Parts: sequence; C-alpha cells; structure tokens
Amino acid sequence: MLLKVITFNCAHGKGMDGKVDIERQANLLNVYKPDIVFLQEIDMYTKRAEERNQIREFSRKVYLPYCSMETNITLEEGYYGDGIISRFPISFSTNYLMPLTDLNHEQRGILCNMISLGTAKINLFSVHLSTYEDERILAIKELIRIIKKIDQNEIIIAGGDFNVGVTRLGKGKYTFEKKEQYEEYNYLKKYLRKIDNAENTWFSKLGNGCIDTIFYSNNIEIKNFKTIDVNGSSDHNAIYAEFDI
Repeated sequence: MLLKVITFNCAHGKGMDGKVDIERQANLLNVYKPDIVFLQEIDMYTKRAEERNQIREFSRKVYLPYCSMETNITLEEGYYGDGIISRFPISFSTNYLMPLTDLNHEQRGILCNMISLGTAKINLFSVHLSTYEDERILAIKELIRIIKKIDQNEIIIAGGDFNVGVTRLGKGKYTFEKKEQYEEYNYLKKYLRKIDNAENTWFSKLGNGCIDTIFYSNNIEIKNFKTIDVNGSSDHNAIYAEFDI
C-alpha cells in the first residue's frame, strides 16, 4: 500500500501577507491527496484564529475525517500546539511535553497517534522542536526514549518542524546557521531514516533554512518526496512523502 504523508508548519493559518486563511493552505495540500497530515503551530479557539477550532477546520478542508490535537501552551484564551489528521481511525493519542532549560522558554511537545492498516500498526509523531539547540537535543533524546519502547514490527513516521540551526534572539527575532550536519539529526538517525530533502522550508527576514523534514522506520520504504511550495500562505513550505507500507 502507498501511504501519502505531508508535514506542514501552518503558522495558525497566517501567510506572509499577514492574512489568516486555513482554506488556502488546505487547497494547496489537497493536490497531493494525503492520507496523513502532520501540523505544527495549530490553534484552537484563540483570538488570532477568530476562536475557531483549526484542527477540525483543516480536517474538513483536506477531506480527512480523523484528527487529533494536543495543547502545548494556552494562548489568547485558547490553545496552541500540534496536530495530526488522518484518513484512518486514530486508536491512540497522547502528547509528550519536552524538557525545558529555562521556564521562560516556550513549552514544546511531540504529539503521538497510532493508526492501523490491516495488521500493520503505525506510530505517528508530529514534531515541533525548540528554537534553542540544547532543548532540541534533550527533546530528541526523549523522542528516542519513547520510540525504543515501540515493538520493532510496528511502523514509525515522524514529521515536523525540527528547527535545526535556528536560535531565538528575542521576540520575533531569530538567526539560522546552516551546517553540514546537525547533532539533533545525528542522534535520531541511529534509530530512524530521514528523507533527503534539502530545499529551504522556512522563510523570514532574518534567515531561511531547511528545518522541516520526515523520519521513518527501517521496515518501510520511501518511494518519493518533494518540497511543496505553499506560495507564502505560511512562513514554512510543506514536505510531501510517499511510503510503501
């Protein structure tokens, strides 16, 4: 079976033009007819999202009936975190809050869902790591601790915004350092394979970089992948991958 997966930091629907529009983002993803969508920076009931349930709205607009969202922080009388949308029923969902080195830093989490395709069990992780390298490394080590407990016959797919090379300087201010290798990836590559995407996925006035990607377990094969140009409907492009399950 061919499983089509997209990971996308949707920036709560906000485009580079400042307009919040989930529908235009969903329309761009619909071209690929995905089975699974990992979302980062998704809002629920916040003022900036006009008090909408964005995960439900996204689910309807990409024609995938099952969805899950967990909260990493409360924001503007609502909630903010990561989501997963699926063509297949979600049998299990939990959110793992990641370690902080400073309580003033934004709380990050990794959302885990499980789905089944026949006899195959698939563990899905929507990842949004910190803008501080030390916290990213701690989070990767925590993710490894979690996946080491998964039965080796089960499938793992982890997609998201890994923020590699990014450092936060202050509110709305970041730098990006491109490296040949990232320590975060090197740790995770001991347990999972990574698609070989290299095009920039994050765009800002202060830096551009390839910080979004997908990892997968050794018991499935990657057939195809590409970077999806979302035409400025977010400050991130999306990543599409096809797996032979």
